[in-house]
This record gives sequence, structure tokens and C-alpha cells, in this order.
Amino acid sequence: MTVNLTLKTELDLPIEADTVTPSHFAGKSLEEIGKLPVLQGNQMLELKDFFDINGEAGETPDDTEIVVEGDLKKVKMIGKGMNGGKITVNGDVGMYLGAEMIAGRIHVKGSVDAWAAAEMVGGNIQIEGDAADRICAGYRGSLEGMMGGRVYVAGNVGREAASQMRKGFLAVKGNVGELAAAKMQGGTIVVCGNLAERPGVSAKKGMIIVLGKIDSLIPTYLPSGTSEREFTNYFIRYVKSRRPDFISEEIPSSEKWVKYMGDFAEGDPREEIYVRAKMMEHES
Repeated sequence: MTVNLTLKTELDLPIEADTVTPSHFAGKSLEEIGKLPVLQGNQMLELKDFFDINGEAGETPDDTEIVVEGDLKKVKMIGKGMNGGKITVNGDVGMYLGAEMIAGRIHVKGSVDAWAAAEMVGGNIQIEGDAADRICAGYRGSLEGMMGGRVYVAGNVGREAASQMRKGFLAVKGNVGELAAAKMQGGTIVVCGNLAERPGVSAKKGMIIVLGKIDSLIPTYLPSGTSEREFTNYFIRYVKSRRPDFISEEIPSSEKWVKYMGDFAEGDPREEIYVRAKMMEHES
């Protein structure tokens, strides 16, 4: 069952629409869905004040899909805390998309603003455009960022991606901005493009695989040999199986990778960064 939401007019002030999830819609009539609360400024309004609503919700979240249309750049928190079902966003969308998501699928046919998938626990998010700063990160002052799930970004990613990441998987077709994986504690990141300067600051555990170039590493990361790495091939095959458009070139199993370990400013550092040896040779 599908519920269609179409934004009525261009927003002058952002709205917080964290009730736009299959869990909130499931088992409700369109009239009940229209009365779900939406915050704008200091006013608590209703979903029907901003969206035309049609279709039918399923009895359970997993039976419910939500399709959202319009200029959604000022619509925040779509899919926040989502626990099953599917959301499709046809265009660009605002901050906190899929934040604290537990289960389900979100497909954005555009770009997302900051804090997408913040502190995500599970589920799958596909972003066909770019992602702004702090995707898959923890909130300011939080000890943990992404704790599970999978996120795929077909464009570029901004600063501080996957900060405080503990578990989960992030794959980016394009480039990733500076300070990625700061304070990372686990999980895996695959960057098909280039990785900007100072990744993995204060990281303790986790893995970053870079198919392009790394602008620079902080001096508390040390090289740990060059060799073939079967598990890097595993992750490349995994990305290709899920998003074949992310990696167009053939990367042979004999590809050699340079391994860096750090951050040695932390006790017992187990963060691993892998970059293709031929990219490092090109830099030198």
C-alpha cells in the first residue's frame, strides 16, 4: 500500500516532519495521517497543512510505502526513527533524513542535506545525488554515530562523514570531504572517488577502502606494507553487486594495496586505511 505526499507550496520556514514514516502511517486512514503533528518554528501544525495526501496505508509498517514529492529542501527529519517499510523521495530533501533509522528502506532520487543517517541503527538508504556534511555521524557531543545499516551515495559527500561510526557500511561513488571517520570506532567505508585530507582523526577501529587518492593523512598514521588484500576485493565485489554503477573499472584480484594503521595518538589503534598502491605511486 502506498501513501503519496505532495508539498502544496514552497516553504518559507523549514518544517520538522519526523512523523513521515511508515510506522506513523500504518493502520491509519488518510484523515488520521493528515492530523499527524509537524513542527514549523514555534508552532505545532498538521501534516495536511503542508501536503496533499492520497493513497492508502498498509496495516503494518512493512506493508506501507510513502512517496514524497515537491521542493523538500526545507523539510527535515523525513524517516527519522523509521522502523520498517519504504520511503521514496522524488527530489532533494532537507536535514536529518533517516536519522536514528532502525529498519526499512529509503530511496532519495536527489541530494540530501546535513546529518542524513545520523546515528542510524539499521536499514538501507540509497541517495542518488550528493550528501552534505556529517552523513552517518553522531550528533554533537554524542559518543556514537552510525551503529548499523547500509548507506549508498551516488554523488559526493561533505565534511565529517561517519564521525563516531561504530558499525555499519557506507559506500560513496564520488569524493568524500575532509575529516571523514573522525573518532571512528568500527564499521566499513568504501570511497570510490577521492578522500580529502585528515581522515580518521582520533579513530580507534574500523576500515576505510579508497579507490582514488587520499589528499593527506595525519602523521599519526603509519604505513604497514603493500600487498594483495583479498578482503578488499570482497568489499569491491559487494559494492558492485549492490550498486554496479559505483565502480565502472575492473579491479583485478592481484591489485596491490597500501595499508595504513592509526590513529597512534589513541591507545591500541586498530583503524585501517587501504589505498591502491598505483594511486600512491602516481602521487609520488
